[in-house]
Amino acid sequence: MTIPLSNNIDGPNSRYLVFTSAGDNANLYYWLKGYRNFDLWVSYYGEEKNRYKDFSDFFIAKKGGKFPALHYVYQHWKNILNHYQAILVMDDDIIIDGSAISRLFEIRDQYDLWLLQPAFDPRGKINHRITRVNPFTFMRYTNFVEVTCPLFRKDKLDVFMKGYDPVLVGFGVDWWYMDSLTPESIGKVAIVDEISCINPKDCTKGGQREIDRLQDKPTRIENWKRIKEQRNVSELPEFIEFDSITSPLSFSKVIHAITIYSFIVVNRCVRITKKLINRFT
Repeated sequence: MTIPLSNNIDGPNSRYLVFTSAGDNANLYYWLKGYRNFDLWVSYYGEEKNRYKDFSDFFIAKKGGKFPALHYVYQHWKNILNHYQAILVMDDDIIIDGSAISRLFEIRDQYDLWLLQPAFDPRGKINHRITRVNPFTFMRYTNFVEVTCPLFRKDKLDVFMKGYDPVLVGFGVDWWYMDSLTPESIGKVAIVDEISCINPKDCTKGGQREIDRLQDKPTRIENWKRIKEQRNVSELPEFIEFDSITSPLSFSKVIHAITIYSFIVVNRCVRITKKLINRFT
């Protein structure tokens, strides 16, 4: 039985789509602030009936993470997805406004990127150093984009979703879609420093990640190991920045840089202090 699709019976309004699997603590309201050139598709896994439906362009109620939910949409409404030129697949807690998201789509068009992401602000969680915002560059060409909020050119997402197994949730998904790109992807994959977002730390969400409620970490790792072996998927041996586009230097850029590096220094001091306390207690 197909899950009912609600809202936009007339079809897409835009060339761009933001897709998310959202729970009851999502930050979707930020995404609708400011200029907006994209449609929003919400796959809701919470308990409140029709939550987020009123401001979604497309809405379904379905348990599960964002890539399994997107795979389900591909199976049932591919005709709708085919109207879009680019799709941003975003965690529901990311803090970023609609104007920044819209600009991200415009940058993808301007540079004909296959895959990109906004850089991560150090006020939030940063899993890989390469994804941390560099205040003095506009964009960095890389060999990696994290699973948190990747923006795909539609045809590249199609290739990945054709082989994707929805048993894989979170862990390993980014390795898999990076592996699905051809060797010609150098210069087509980027982290955009001009647009940054905050990936909230786990401590601000009660200490438990939403993904752990969907599937525990040991299971996610085991699923990845199995998929990696079955599909012959390779993990990147190292993260590489191939080239970058610099931003014009300005007073505001300098202030922004001072703010960012101050957060980095403070975070390092906090980590060192915690290690010392743990060692001597």
